[in-house]
Amino acid sequence: MDTALVQPENRFETLKDEFGPVSRMLGARYFDGVHFPPEAEDELRSLHAKGYVVHVMRTTAWINFLYLAWAMVRRSLPPIRAVVNLRPWFTRPWRQTAQRGDVYERFRFASQQGGSGLVFLRRTALLAPSGKETREDPFPALVRLARTGDRPVYLVPELFVWEKRNARLKPSWVDIVFGSPEAPGFLHSMLAFFRNYKRAQFRVGEPIDLRRFLEQNPNDSDDVLGRKVRGALHVHLARETRAVFGPPVKPADRLIDETLRDRGLRKVVDEHAAATGRKPESVLREAQRNLEAIAAKPSPTTLAFIAPMLEWVFNRIYDGIVVDEAGLHRALKAAGRAPVVLCPSHKSHVDYLVLSWVLWSRGYAVPLVAAGANLSFWPLGPMFRRCGAFFLRRSFKGDKVYAASFKAYVKKLVHDGIHQEFFPEGGRSRTGKLLTPKLGMFTWQVEAVLEGARNDLVFVPVSIDYEKVVESGSYSKELAGGEKKPEDIKALLTAPKVLAARYGRIHLTFDEPLSLVDFMKARGLSPDTEVNDEQKKGLVRALGNRVMYGISKVSTVTPHALVSASLLAHRRRGLTQRELTDRISHLRRIADEEGAPLSRELSNAPSNPETLGPIQDAVREFVSDEIIRTQEARGEVIYQVEDSRRPEMAFYKNTLMNRVVARSLVANALLGGSPAPYDTVKGRALFLSRLFKVEFIYRVGASFDTIFAETVERLVRMGLVIHEGDVLKEAPEAHARPELEFLADLLRDYLEAYLLAAMTLRDVAEGQPMDRKAFVKLAMETGRAEYHAGRITAAESLAKTTLENAVEYLLDQKILLEEDKKLKPGPAATDLATRNPLAEDIRQYLRRG
Repeated sequence: MDTALVQPENRFETLKDEFGPVSRMLGARYFDGVHFPPEAEDELRSLHAKGYVVHVMRTTAWINFLYLAWAMVRRSLPPIRAVVNLRPWFTRPWRQTAQRGDVYERFRFASQQGGSGLVFLRRTALLAPSGKETREDPFPALVRLARTGDRPVYLVPELFVWEKRNARLKPSWVDIVFGSPEAPGFLHSMLAFFRNYKRAQFRVGEPIDLRRFLEQNPNDSDDVLGRKVRGALHVHLARETRAVFGPPVKPADRLIDETLRDRGLRKVVDEHAAATGRKPESVLREAQRNLEAIAAKPSPTTLAFIAPMLEWVFNRIYDGIVVDEAGLHRALKAAGRAPVVLCPSHKSHVDYLVLSWVLWSRGYAVPLVAAGANLSFWPLGPMFRRCGAFFLRRSFKGDKVYAASFKAYVKKLVHDGIHQEFFPEGGRSRTGKLLTPKLGMFTWQVEAVLEGARNDLVFVPVSIDYEKVVESGSYSKELAGGEKKPEDIKALLTAPKVLAARYGRIHLTFDEPLSLVDFMKARGLSPDTEVNDEQKKGLVRALGNRVMYGISKVSTVTPHALVSASLLAHRRRGLTQRELTDRISHLRRIADEEGAPLSRELSNAPSNPETLGPIQDAVREFVSDEIIRTQEARGEVIYQVEDSRRPEMAFYKNTLMNRVVARSLVANALLGGSPAPYDTVKGRALFLSRLFKVEFIYRVGASFDTIFAETVERLVRMGLVIHEGDVLKEAPEAHARPELEFLADLLRDYLEAYLLAAMTLRDVAEGQPMDRKAFVKLAMETGRAEYHAGRITAAESLAKTTLENAVEYLLDQKILLEEDKKLKPGPAATDLATRNPLAEDIRQYLRRG
């Protein structure tokens, strides 16, 4: 039997056959804008090609039937030719649809006509907010059709989402009279759709192959199989509904009361009361106050009020938000299996808003977002709380009751299946590169699953990338040694400046969802067996690193990043137009080899900064911001970076460093002396990779030897390196040396920063008492002297964050020790008064002429 797969050129004629002129006008006006994922269309097309498809929806709604009838024809898919459990007058205008008579005959008619079927599981009813069971049971007939037919029968659970709120635990009088989001009445559904149609979406769940279902249950009758199939479809649709809306909303007070009953929290309360001599009731009230300061109070009304203002702001200051729709679809598909924990990168305060707004605007539930308590100030704090923010202190040290309260709150969110969002880096990255993960939130999520709050969690790494960040000016001041200013009402006063500027595009990309249980099994662990503390620490650390690697994999390469990296990674005063073009082309080839997402505007765009396109736009923005200046001599344009603005520009260069760091390490190792034995070059690269181990995200699951060998091979393919036997050397071609130097100089600011930290070791050896903060301050002073004397050349190397990471390296290598917050030489430090081996080792990579 042929399916009615309509050719695109005949689509208009088919629409005329199926719909009248008024229906076509209304369908084009209200239905064409509904988000119908390409993956869902492909899946339906594949199922139709293999067999007979029956669409299954949750509750009778005229608008659902209308949309599905339109969507199938509009996409050249088999039209609806049989419907069950929809009131007859709803479908009367569609006389080609079988809607009365024997159910089996209806479906057989639809199959013979090459169409599809539609079944509703429940019907709406007055004073029944959850709906009622339907009068017709179509599933025994469908089982019979699967037994006797010559084609497979596929039951496809589907969700047409046009509601903007999820169900309440206790229905209101409006739900009782007009129907709830689970079972909306006719008036409810029509009003809600026309109010929200621009944000409506269509979702397809996991299909059920009835023929395979029969093979798995050979001894069951049609009636028994029908009941089993109905139950399975209810489960599928419930999962899809939870993926979109989340669990039924609980009032914040009830959530706090239930959290206070957590056994772990009660144990800490009792122990703290006994240790301090306080009454348990007093400590419990303290825990309650903590939870009131922590807990979110999400309000759909507040979200509906804030969303249009956010849309206006985003449209005013950005040129658009580019969303990885396929990745978002994968993430929310995974939400049908387990609650989702979104883990985005963190480069701006806008991060708190952008992901929630994208989800809201597409009809999805907004996750609860972990935010620093420094953002709970009035008046934004109460607003953020009602938009789904819950707040945590930066440090819990010494406050066992607060720590237990926060852990219990997170455990309750996991138990209730509430989608969450937190920033694994903790604070915002001031440098543009990804930071090492803070493991506190990972620990509480993992412990919640290990303690039985939920069977599984799905972590989704998300990269939020900006062509320009709002805070770039303040970041460069902080990196130069300025103190971080706390967020307060003064932040609002800068809004006019922000709203008067343009910041390019925001790019939102999603890595593959990561099941916690699958991740544990890959490490030989299981939630069903006891996991000791050492195993748990290892699991949490590996999970944090895997999430950060996932973010780095999907980070978008922007025109601003390409221009910044090309201009900053050189040792001369400026770059010519041709040199800049070649460097940008080189970086684009690397990004393509690495499979990095490129800004859509870069597709087929020129790399020449003087040719119309996104590269030229980025250069002009930097010139307008007085970060770049141009000179023209002998008919050639030369680009120069203002020395004082190099740290600000370095932010954008650092956003792509994880893509090029392996090549940069090997290039530095090779230029440290070439030709050289393979193992010698590998040893140099290993030293550099360990030196910068807290700076960059290396590939998870691959050894250093593997990464080094692959990188050498790529440099050979690029014509930059020759690998002969056991020897590595530069290729003789004219382009090889300049391109290797370009790759190597991408790390120059890091090498110079770590050199400054190594030079400051002598002050520690001379007995100057200093803590970490004083050490970094002294290293900054040393750096200013070295820079003005011309002994270091990159102004961006004077970065407080990089120097702080260098201190971590010195402590990790036992070159420094920390006692009572004071630094002193460690056992790995040699006689620093006469020689400084670390500084000498670093200098060999900076001595190229």
